[in-house]
Parts: sequence; C-alpha cells; structure tokens
Amino acid sequence: MTQFTTETLEFIREELNSCIPQLSINCVIFRFDGEALQVAVVQQVHADMWTIPGGFVRQTEDIDLAAKRILFEQTQLDNLLLSQFGTFGAAQREFAQEISRFSTLGFPEELIKWISQRFVTIGYYSIVGQEQIGLETGPFFKEVKWINVLESDHLAMDHPQLVSEALLTLRSELQSRPLITNFMPEIFTIPELQKLFEAILGRPVDRGNFRQRILKSKILIKIGQSKEKTGSRPPILYKLNEKKYLDSLTQDVKLGF
Repeated sequence: MTQFTTETLEFIREELNSCIPQLSINCVIFRFDGEALQVAVVQQVHADMWTIPGGFVRQTEDIDLAAKRILFEQTQLDNLLLSQFGTFGAAQREFAQEISRFSTLGFPEELIKWISQRFVTIGYYSIVGQEQIGLETGPFFKEVKWINVLESDHLAMDHPQLVSEALLTLRSELQSRPLITNFMPEIFTIPELQKLFEAILGRPVDRGNFRQRILKSKILIKIGQSKEKTGSRPPILYKLNEKKYLDSLTQDVKLGF
C-alpha cells in the first residue's frame, strides 16, 4: 500500500521524465544569527533524512535557473545571488541504500531506480542576512529549518561534504568578496563583527588584534554609542564604509586574523 496519492505519483513521474538523468543541484545557504554560522536544511515527506536543498535540472532549463527554482520550491528563499562552489561526481556517488527505504512507503520501483543512479551534482552557495529568517517548504517536504553549521555532519548522503566544501569556499572568499555586507545588519559593534569572522573561520580570533586591524583598515564608520541601558559602558556602533570596504577587496589587503 502506498502513502502517496495517484496524483502525486503521476506528478513526480512527469517531473522526472522532464529532467536530465544523473544530474542534480544542491544549494548550501549560510546565515549568521549573531552567534553561530547556520545552514538551511530540509526534511522530505515520509522520510527521516535531513539534507541541504537539492533537486534535478529540467531538459529545457539553464542550470543557474534550476538552482534558483529548486531553492525557492524547498525554502521560499528568492532573489539570492547563487555562486557555484564545486562539482561532485565520484564514480561511486550513488545512494541506493538511503533511497531504498522509499520502497516501504509504496514508492514505485521505476522511480526509485531513477533517483538511485550515480549522480553528478553541482554545488551552489549563497548568504542571507540576519533579518531574513523565515523559511517555508513545499508540498514534498515536511520541514525546513536552520541548523548550526557544526551540526551538518549529521546530514544524509554526502551532504556533510558539500557543506564542508562550501564553507571552505566561504573562508577563502572572506577577504575577496563583500561577505560582511551580506551577513551583518547595517549597524553593528566590533565584537559582533568579530563573532562573524570567528564563526566563518571556525576558530577564536584575538580580540585586541582584531579590533586594531579592523580599525586600521578604515572600512568602518563610527556612528555613536548604543542607547541600550547596560551595567557597563555602552558599546560603540559602526557601519561599513562601503567604498573603502569594496576597495579593500580589490587590493592586496590582508587583515591577518
């Protein structure tokens, strides 16, 4: 007995028939919540597997547009700048064992065979700001949420590797792409900015060295002290000097953290 309606199975069958066999796309979406680096993950209907968003490319579809479509269908995140971070095509890259559990749910054998093949996947990554926290998923997924990037080793299939590779790309581009603009709110403190760097780098950064080098770089504009009442001296608030920040990305400026 199947747990899928006839209409659902027919829709899936038609969708797979319209897609390129053995080619998939996966999207690693990062977010910094002020304390930790996070990634968006989804859980399929009738399955206990958590994965990063992913899907297949239609025969008539550009791969970049496919990535945006797949991401929107599974998370409702839209208008993100998606960048490729790698192609994963090991000869043994197939997950028949994980997918075989769908047979117990009445999923047709021919569909299981289609998705159990060896797949080459193209990895994309992007960033959402702290204010963009709402996630909603589509009809074939029962939940979507943010998890700490350190918890991504519990994801199914080879998705821990995909997250790790995307994170390596993020680290390598920390001083060559305007990542701060994407991660941080418009106004922030230097300790808050330091937490972002530490979350991306995956290690502590000396507080005094960080403050000295960030201020020396001239990429911040001081806008005053916080008006929040605290038991200590109110923190100083800054915003990015966008011109100097963008200029620093095109020059051989190494902050040395």
